[in-house]
Amino acid sequence: MPSKGTTTAAFELTWWAFTLVLAGLVLLPIHSAVPNFPFFLPNFIYVVTAVTVTRYLFLLQVSWLRDRFIVGALLALALIPLIFYMVQAFNGFVVYFDERGPDVLVQGLDNEVGTTIDRYMHAEYRFFGVWAVVASAMMPFRIIYNAWARYQVAGRR
Repeated sequence: MPSKGTTTAAFELTWWAFTLVLAGLVLLPIHSAVPNFPFFLPNFIYVVTAVTVTRYLFLLQVSWLRDRFIVGALLALALIPLIFYMVQAFNGFVVYFDERGPDVLVQGLDNEVGTTIDRYMHAEYRFFGVWAVVASAMMPFRIIYNAWARYQVAGRR
């Protein structure tokens, strides 16, 4: 029978593999059609952050982070500059298309394909961007609640 640490590590690795495959699948249509897309890194960070932080929000009780209060506090502090970066990248995305035009990256493509990729690019970027920022803003509160709940359980013993 596998140990708790082995099971937790397998759980974590499986989720990271899923997250990276999902990020690759989400970005593949954009990379195929618009290889010079200037927002690949923020987009990748949005997808990975959205899935990972949401996983910790809902599955913190079965994650490696459950009883590691110092690591949780450091993670909560690290999320603050990450949130600022993600908001700045989102703003940069909006400003980029405001200044250069809505179809600046798909001008060389067929009209129908360009329209489809442009819509996908904007919808996907906004979806994962907002999701990642909101989930990251909620995570410190979840970490505080986890520490409080674990402290309450320890106090009853």
